[in-house]
Order: sequence, then C-alpha cells, then structure tokens
Amino acid sequence: MAVAGERGGGVLAGSSDPNTSSSAAAADTVAAVMTHATQGSSLRLLVRVPTIVFLVLVAIRLAILGHTIAEVTGKPVTDVYVLRIEQIASSPGTPYRDFPVEYMFPENLAMQLIGGSGAEATAIRLVFIAFVADLAAAAAVWWGWGRRPAAVYLVLGVPLLSFLYQRFDLVSVALATWGVALVERRDDVGGGIALGSAVMLKLWPLAVAPVLLVRRRWRALAAAAAVCLVVGLAWLLAAGPKGPVQVLSFRGARGWSAESIEGNLLWLASHGTLILEQGAMRIGAAPAWAKALLFAGLLGYEVVVWRRAGGEARDPAGGACLAAVTAVLVFSPLISEQYAAWLLPWAAVAFEGDRAERKVAGIAATAIVLTGLLGLFYLMPFGWAALAQRWTILARNVALVLLLIVWFRASAPNAAGSAVVADIGVDARFPSGGGEGV
Repeated sequence: MAVAGERGGGVLAGSSDPNTSSSAAAADTVAAVMTHATQGSSLRLLVRVPTIVFLVLVAIRLAILGHTIAEVTGKPVTDVYVLRIEQIASSPGTPYRDFPVEYMFPENLAMQLIGGSGAEATAIRLVFIAFVADLAAAAAVWWGWGRRPAAVYLVLGVPLLSFLYQRFDLVSVALATWGVALVERRDDVGGGIALGSAVMLKLWPLAVAPVLLVRRRWRALAAAAAVCLVVGLAWLLAAGPKGPVQVLSFRGARGWSAESIEGNLLWLASHGTLILEQGAMRIGAAPAWAKALLFAGLLGYEVVVWRRAGGEARDPAGGACLAAVTAVLVFSPLISEQYAAWLLPWAAVAFEGDRAERKVAGIAATAIVLTGLLGLFYLMPFGWAALAQRWTILARNVALVLLLIVWFRASAPNAAGSAVVADIGVDARFPSGGGEGV
C-alpha cells in the first residue's frame, strides 16, 4: 500500500556507479530490501491501481462535500471549530494582543479571511478548502511515491470524512506531504518552502522536518528555516510576543483533553467531569511538571527515531515519519479526532515498505479506523454512545502507543530484519527519481 522506500519497483538499480563492484553490490542489497521482490509481496495491492478506484474515491469525497453543505444549510451550525472561526473573525481588536487565540498566525489569517459573514458561509468555505487540500495531499503522495500509495492515502482517509471537511488540518497535511515529496524529487527549495509553511501553519510538521537532516538536504533546510523566520517575524510584529505562548498553552487550558491518554484514563475511571474548555472537552488538571515530562519524552523518542533513520535503507518518509508524528499524539496533553489526518500520508508510504513498515502502517490504519468510528459515536444521540466513545478512544490510544513500541523495536540496530546499511551514500539509499509519474 504506500512507499517506504520502494518507489515503483527496482528504481535503485541505477543509483550507484556500475563500474564499481562494491557500490553495485551495496545498491543490490538496498534494492532487495526496498523493492517488491520480498517475501509476502503477493499480499500487496495491484501494482497499478485501476483508474476506476480513484474515480470512486473522489466520488465519495464529492458526496461528503455535498452532504456537509446540505447539513450546514439545512440546520443551525453547531460545530465548535466553525463557531470558533466566526468568533475570532468577528471579534473587535487585534488577535493575540486584545484577545487570546490558540491557532498559529497563518491559520488565524485564514480564519479572518473565511469567517465573519455567518457560520453557514464559513462552514461552506471550509469544506471546499478541506476538499481541495485532501486531493492536493493525494497528488503529493502520487508525485513523490507513486500511483498505488496515492490510492492508499485516499482509502485510509475515508473513515475520517464525517468530520475532516470541517477542519483545517488537511491543509497542513497537504503542505507537509508536498514538502517531503518535492525533496524526494530533488526540488530542495520548493520542498523546504512547503515544509516550512506547514510548520508555521500547524506545529506538528516539525516532527517530519528532520527528514531534511537525514537526507542532508541543506538547501531545503535553509528554505524551510527562512520561511519560519519570515512568518515568525511577521507574527511578532502583528501580534506581539503573546501569540506563541497562547498557542503552546492551548489558550491557557488546564485540563487533560478527553481524547488524550491521560484524559481518557481519568474519564474511564470517573475521576472528574468533562467540561468544554478552550474549544475541547477536558477533564482533571494537567500540572506543569506532567506536561514537562511529556515534552521530554517526546524529544527523546524523536531523537531515537531520526538517529536510527539516518542509518537505514528504508525511506524515512514511511515508518520514521509515521512514528515521529504518532509520538506527537502520544506525548501530547491534547488529542482531537482530526489529528488522525496527520498520519495519512506517512502510513500510505509505509505500506510500501518491508515487513516492519507494513506492520506499523497496519497499526496506524487501525487507529485511523477507530478514530472514524469515534467520530460517528460523537454524532449518535443514544445513551450508550458516551460509553462507546470512552472505550473507542482507549482502543485508539492503545494502537498509537503500540505503534511507537513496534517501530522502536523494529528499527533497533540489532532487530531481526532491520534494514541497516553501512558505507552507502545517501544518494544510493534514497534515489532522486521515483514514483510512477502523475
């Protein structure tokens, strides 16, 4: 299902000097790990996904788009995120300076542009933005890794469509995916600009930014840093120093998100009452020391992921990016259902990898499906829906933690089947060409 370094079958054959026997042998070794000629490859999807599959998957999205528009025009808009956009866009004064905003500066600007003329109009504009961003992310996967991974991305996203088209997260997913895909295709400046833009839109793409270090793409890293610097300075000039603090503190929220690991356990144990705090259902109180421990754990896991990724034959856009982004969820005091969208492109790429990559991709797919089920439970008016929500969140969170454990063990240098390559240049491990074309 999605690429972990194999990019269309056998593309590594020309990555090393054919006149150097040792280089050729090294490339053959890498190709054996990263191509379809592996045990169990018969279980993969068809090499070339039929066009009708893409048409059906796009048709599903068009149906969701139409249904969402019908919902917001046929009854009052109650979505918390849409109402928050309206509140921000219609509030007098300067965001961050005169009233707190929990969103990054570019997202706040987007809210100002699409909001302010009524919740219904805002919801309609948002659904079109999300729809275009969804297809743009699929196009990025196709461009960077091939036709089949793009189909897998579209399939994995289906369970999330009941709520994802009323969120802005797919825009950051599209930008981050294009950033890594462009770097994959040797457009370092374009890739760096896209990835830097994704980071400034939503902080989570910082987790995949180390792929630039792993591949030693210094121009891309410089471009990404330049974008972050320019946007950061514009933010500081427009809003003052309060903005970053408000974003990092979730507008001063104190409780654990009900979907976080800690909040879900408190909810299951009936320790506290759920309350709507700063746009999310929260429970209990998250002390500063606990948040500090979570942040330290996140940094530690990210360092391990990317240090190991630098010595592997696997494409880091697969399992490494998937584990890095999953760690952001596991170690955060806030998880919302739309965050599952962050996993989509990297899971799609990981499905194309070796056995370990496909295993973590399968776990990610399970977490995505459970999140989609959770979204449906949120819409149900039945009395048992609240209990179903709690246990579905628990199952989803267990899957996320399991993914981190499985990847940690699979990527260990001495792990059975680990794809560690010594004395092979970065260009030999990660070819510049690839995919099946657009």
